[in-house]
Amino acid sequence: MGQSQSRVGGSGFTSFSWGGTVLAWGQTNQDTAPAPVAAAQAVQPLDAIHPVEIVTAQAVGAGTLRLTLFELWNGPVWQQLPGLGSANTLLDVFAAQTTLGNISCRKIIKKPDGSFRTKVYYNCTITDGDDGETINIGTLIIPKNLTVMYTSYDLV
Repeated sequence: MGQSQSRVGGSGFTSFSWGGTVLAWGQTNQDTAPAPVAAAQAVQPLDAIHPVEIVTAQAVGAGTLRLTLFELWNGPVWQQLPGLGSANTLLDVFAAQTTLGNISCRKIIKKPDGSFRTKVYYNCTITDGDDGETINIGTLIIPKNLTVMYTSYDLV
């Protein structure tokens, strides 16, 4: 079988880093890209049989990353992130972020030929974190979600 032309997401082809550290215990990464701040509108004068132009917003809002990480034995899931190792509660996370400066995250895509392409997210801020759980006799892993908002991104 030849080399795949279609992108493979898992199997080691995609990784994610927070502040320069690759997240080794990530399960999923959902990126909701920035959306326009207002819906596009058609401009159609009363005497026109069709719109004469489409007006679009010239600005977008924030994007959102939803990270699912496996919780480890030694503490809450956010403690895996650089600078948040002593944060025990979500409120601690919010406080700690104020001292970290601008955090960038990277999605690193490894191509089959060994080269990489990267999406860099700027000004990343954790806005919510899952610290609840339901445990039953069959629970084997504990995935936890973090919601991260970002202001912009670049493809490099």
